[in-house]
Amino acid sequence: MAARPLPPPWRWWPIYVLVAAGAVVAVVAALRAMGDVLTPVREALFVVLFGIVLAFLLAPLVELIERFVRRRTLAILAAVLLVLLAVGLFIGLTANALVREARDLITLVPQYVEEIRSDRPFSIAGVEIPRELRAQAGVFVADRANELIGGSARIAMGVVTAVVDVILVFVLAVYLLSGAPRIRSWVIGWVPQRRRDLAEDIEDDLAHVFGAYVRAQLLLAVIIGVASMLAYSVLGVRHALLLGVLAGILELVPIVGPIVAGTVAAAVAVFQPWPLVLWVIAAAILIQQLENNLLVPRISGAAVGVSPVAALLAVLFGIQAAGIMGGIFAVPIVGVLSRFADRLREPARELAASARAAERAETPPD
Repeated sequence: MAARPLPPPWRWWPIYVLVAAGAVVAVVAALRAMGDVLTPVREALFVVLFGIVLAFLLAPLVELIERFVRRRTLAILAAVLLVLLAVGLFIGLTANALVREARDLITLVPQYVEEIRSDRPFSIAGVEIPRELRAQAGVFVADRANELIGGSARIAMGVVTAVVDVILVFVLAVYLLSGAPRIRSWVIGWVPQRRRDLAEDIEDDLAHVFGAYVRAQLLLAVIIGVASMLAYSVLGVRHALLLGVLAGILELVPIVGPIVAGTVAAAVAVFQPWPLVLWVIAAAILIQQLENNLLVPRISGAAVGVSPVAALLAVLFGIQAAGIMGGIFAVPIVGVLSRFADRLREPARELAASARAAERAETPPD
């Protein structure tokens, strides 16, 4: 009996579109509801989330070391020590310069405020800024600076809390890495026997997509941070190292992060001789264009298997649904859904192939 051919696309694609739209609406509503419910335990959730991210980051290194030491516990400890050594080396090489630049910037802020609020003419690109606008800007900057300086006790408590959270993140990552095989077996054990192969494939997709995406984002952050620091150093911008580190960190925040980093760099350059601010803005735009058109498709897109347009739409929906964290994890979620859809389409492809083969077999030769 010949296999039944698939109906024409115009008969079934509207159903798929409606189902997909309904799924998106349901996910957005669920994320909003979860955000309202989980707000009191947000900090604990962030610790768990970053612990999972760190476990994904360390997993390939652990597997590589495990080939040589043959014991997973030793491999995990070695991987953690290597990461801590790398972080410590980076801090040792840059801490003094970063602290010096941050201290200089804090010292210069009152001078910048006074320059803006003074009666002396203040112009940008030869255009004099009205005194009223300068006064408002000066008040705003001064208030923000006073809040920052006056909240030193709060900042110190925040630093202590951050250190404790980092320790908890590493401890959680170690536990997740050491118990990964048992966790996988336990989860797969709940799946019916006839579906376990599919469940294992889905788990592999989850691990691959999320791990590859997190590593790709960190690589992009390093590249953007180094490129920004070099560009600002060549242009002669003050605090180039601090601005480069800021650009690298904010690179992890989709859409908003690069804009904030470029704005801060331009604000610092405003108080240096004209037309440096224009060159800084041009450098920031050039770096972002190279990232969006060259680096992201080759690094993030290749890692997750999502086109740049789909990634941008995913980030926009993610930010709308769950804020910054939704934007960060929107792309890997779409990548996982894309892989899952590919697996669901495999039977349809097989059916279509068998239908075409049957039609060719029934067609008499010329």
